[in-house]
Amino acid sequence: MRIKNLLFAFTALVAISLQSCAIADLRTEELKNQNYQKSDEDKGRAILQTAWKAQGMDQLQQFETYEVIAQDHWKGMLGAMGNVWPVNQTSMRLRFAVGTFDSQVEVLEGKKEGFLAGQQSWNYYEKEDGKIEFKEKLDKRISFGLSAYQYFFELTDRLMRAPIVVYAGETEFEGKKYDMVLASWETIEPHKGHDQYRLWINKETKMLDVVENTVRANYLPGAQHLYGSTQMKDYRKINGIYIPFELTVDLNEPSKKETKYVHRLTVKEFQFDTFDKSVLYPNPDLKMLGDTKLDSE
Repeated sequence: MRIKNLLFAFTALVAISLQSCAIADLRTEELKNQNYQKSDEDKGRAILQTAWKAQGMDQLQQFETYEVIAQDHWKGMLGAMGNVWPVNQTSMRLRFAVGTFDSQVEVLEGKKEGFLAGQQSWNYYEKEDGKIEFKEKLDKRISFGLSAYQYFFELTDRLMRAPIVVYAGETEFEGKKYDMVLASWETIEPHKGHDQYRLWINKETKMLDVVENTVRANYLPGAQHLYGSTQMKDYRKINGIYIPFELTVDLNEPSKKETKYVHRLTVKEFQFDTFDKSVLYPNPDLKMLGDTKLDSE
C-alpha cells in the first residue's frame, strides 16, 4: 500500500509540474510588467532590515551554534514522497553552526533511535558502530533537509546578503496586512541557477509571518516548476532572538486551513551554544566552506 501511495504521489507531482512549461516565478504582476526602480530596491531593503532587527537577527552572529529538538510531520501522499528524513513524527535533534551549512540530525526515539547523519563542507557522513563514517555520495534528501531547515531558521539574516531585494507590493492574509519583499540572485527573472524568496512582513509586528520560495535544486522531479510557502508562527524569544516554534509548509500558496499542509515542523526546544562546535567538524582536514552552497544559492 505504501508503494502504491508513493507512486500515486509521484504521478500527481509530475502532473502538477507539467501544467506549466516554465519554471516557477514569484514576481508579482507589477514586477513582471515593468522594471523596478531604485526606490523599490531601497524600500524593499528597508523593510527587510526592519524585519531582521524586529526578529533580533542582528544578534545572531554572537553565537556559534544552536540546537533544535523538534518533530516533523510529513502529511499524506505528497508528504510521504517529500520526506527528507528516515522517520516521520519522531523527535529529532538538529544541530547547526551559525552561518554555515555544517549540521547534523539525530533521531531520538522509535525504531531509528540513535541514527545520526550530518554534513561537513558538503561531505556527508553517518555514525556507524559509534564512529563517524564519511560516505562517497551525498544523501540528497538529508542534505537538502538540513540545509533548508537551517536556511529558514536564519532566513532574514541570510537574505540580508542577497544582491537583489525589491519591494513587491502589499497583500492580506487572515485579516492581517503585509508588505511583500522579493529576494533573489543574479537576475530578478526566474532562472534555474537561483531561487526566489517572497517575504510577507507583517505591517503591525514587522515580523516575517510567511515566506514563499521556489525549490530549484531539489531532489524531487519537476520541483523547479513548483513553489512552496511556509507560515511561521509561535515566535518565542531565545537569547534576544525570536524563533518560530511552528513552521507549516504548503504546496504553492499558503493555506488558511490548519489541517491542509505538506509538512509541519514543531519545535520543542531551541538553545544557542549548548555544545562544542567541534562536534560538527569530525574531519578537521576538510576545508571550511562557510555559507557557500554546493551548487547555487
